Amino acid sequence: MSAFQEKIDNYRRYNEERKAKAALFNAHHSNLLLKAVPYLLHCNYPDLPGYVDNPQCPHGIHGFLPEEEMPYELFRRYFPNSTALRIDTPPPFSEKRCIHSLKTIGSIGTIAQSEISDCDYWVSIRKEEIGEKGLALLQQKCKGIEEWALKRGIEAHFFPMDIDQTRENSFTAEADEESAGSALKALLKDELFRTHILVAGKMLLWWLIPPGLTEGEYRIFVKNLITHQKINPDEFIDLGYLSDIPKSEIFGACLWQMNKALDSPFKSVIKFAYLELLLRRESKTLPLFSDRVKCLITYPEKLPEQERGKIELIEVDPYILLAREIVAFYQGEKTEQKRAALIQECLFLKALEGMESQKNTKFGERSHLQATMAMMRSWNLLPENYAHFLRFRDWKYKELLAFGGKVHEYLIETYKRLRWIFKSFGVETGLTITERDISILGRKLFTFYEQKENKIDYIRSVSRDLMAQNHITIHITKYEGIFYYYAFQGELDQESVKQNVDAVIKREDNLVRLIVWLLVNGILSEKTNLHLTKNFLPIDLVDIQQLTETLVKTFPIIHFSKIPPASLLKRETVIRALVIVNFEKEPVKGSKTLKSTVVTESSYGEYFIQSYTTLTQLKNVMRQLLTQHYVSRWNKNLEIFIPAQDEQSHIKTLIEG
Repeated sequence: MSAFQEKIDNYRRYNEERKAKAALFNAHHSNLLLKAVPYLLHCNYPDLPGYVDNPQCPHGIHGFLPEEEMPYELFRRYFPNSTALRIDTPPPFSEKRCIHSLKTIGSIGTIAQSEISDCDYWVSIRKEEIGEKGLALLQQKCKGIEEWALKRGIEAHFFPMDIDQTRENSFTAEADEESAGSALKALLKDELFRTHILVAGKMLLWWLIPPGLTEGEYRIFVKNLITHQKINPDEFIDLGYLSDIPKSEIFGACLWQMNKALDSPFKSVIKFAYLELLLRRESKTLPLFSDRVKCLITYPEKLPEQERGKIELIEVDPYILLAREIVAFYQGEKTEQKRAALIQECLFLKALEGMESQKNTKFGERSHLQATMAMMRSWNLLPENYAHFLRFRDWKYKELLAFGGKVHEYLIETYKRLRWIFKSFGVETGLTITERDISILGRKLFTFYEQKENKIDYIRSVSRDLMAQNHITIHITKYEGIFYYYAFQGELDQESVKQNVDAVIKREDNLVRLIVWLLVNGILSEKTNLHLTKNFLPIDLVDIQQLTETLVKTFPIIHFSKIPPASLLKRETVIRALVIVNFEKEPVKGSKTLKSTVVTESSYGEYFIQSYTTLTQLKNVMRQLLTQHYVSRWNKNLEIFIPAQDEQSHIKTLIEG
């Protein structure tokens, strides 16, 4: 066996291990992402998802064997009514295959994967082969597959990337929407190299190129590989080489990670720490962590002698390896001990996030959790207080908030430190991020952190997706003539609330404002069970539940990474609204007194709430929403909620009159 064939075999074993980890996490998700999706990209058939009714639509993956990759039983499970496999129909496959390589990029098949992880696919093509029209048709096909996957509870995104442009680190608009392409070039490629799973198609030539070469040496090495016929070039794609990461990219990457942290802070803490590790290095160019992963898989001879053979292929996890480097970096400096501890805690919580769906899955003789904890302990990555973090789902709200505050404090402090370090480099370092992307990313940060009149403030939580409570109890009291509304964590009654003062989430003097605040911050979700203690108001539990259902339907939880960049470059506008009328069920005195509350969501991802006392005020606001923002019931972006009461029909007539 040649040395190169051995490296190829090592890589293929590693790639299969990554796929196996994805299957261990969730077999159904794994089959859909790693089998059904490539099958749909490989064919184009009228009754299959992603079909484009145009014979020029590019499809087909090089080297893909549909019968092997998508067995008949699995095909029937996903597409029970399809006629694509009947012998009396034309084959759905193309002789001219346009996709050279299909890869995931990110957390799939690693410790960082979780139920809420989306899947980004890097679709390597050659634009010169399919043309601009073909690219548009392929994007249309990908969009159809994304919609099909989403209906099955999986968020997938496809990024068609030209091979030649990728090699030159010239990432065009295809990547910009999700990855802030101007901010990340070498860093984006570094992440691709160190995290990808090859789903189908050609292997990256990068795995066979020794680390430590210059750009010129890489080109000579590749030329010799092909000239001396050491490999078959048709079985690989060359996406270029990274000899280093320019420090000029780090500022844009910091800004981007701050934005990603608004949705997923655990993972962003680790990536932020990586950026600090890079910037603290003395050299103007930065070492590549992707080279570290490559050495473990295909170039073990490049490892220091004391490290060879210490890590098995099954143990190679890009996120764990990165965390290990960061923890060692922080522990090496006396003033950074608390940061090392935070990295360990965030990595552990990120791992737990994924393991919640694997509680019954066995990893040899041990549970997957036990195996992961043993590996983290051996690598000095297990938090000292890991038992406390194992009970994360049972934490009191105040504990969740305190830890979220610690995470956001770390992110803000680190951002300030990195910005100062970056400024110290001087103007010759230069910026790679464009003014457009600075505007987009800066706008998102303002949206999250900025306080405004009547705005519902975002809490600095661990993650809005993880803040949802199983049970929330609403408790109403009256003090000096004013009603106060409390939200308690858990299922409590009139007596037990007195013994559980530490379970208070928030107090408000307006019940609607309290419910909206809980929803906006992800604490209240459609799965939350609501409870109401005994009180003497006309409001009952059904009213609160129906209001919550209406709010959830009207305002889906915002993920800041999904706010369209184009929206952030325009003037802020209202995109949807909910009008809540006479929730307190007070007597309506003609048309003069009519209490109402209007909740609006802006194009920047901000929520505002405003209360009114008369019908005239409400009608003026509704007219303004229509004329200035095109928000109305006719445009299907305005909802009106009136709780059940004797005067419900009368109120409706007043509003519509």
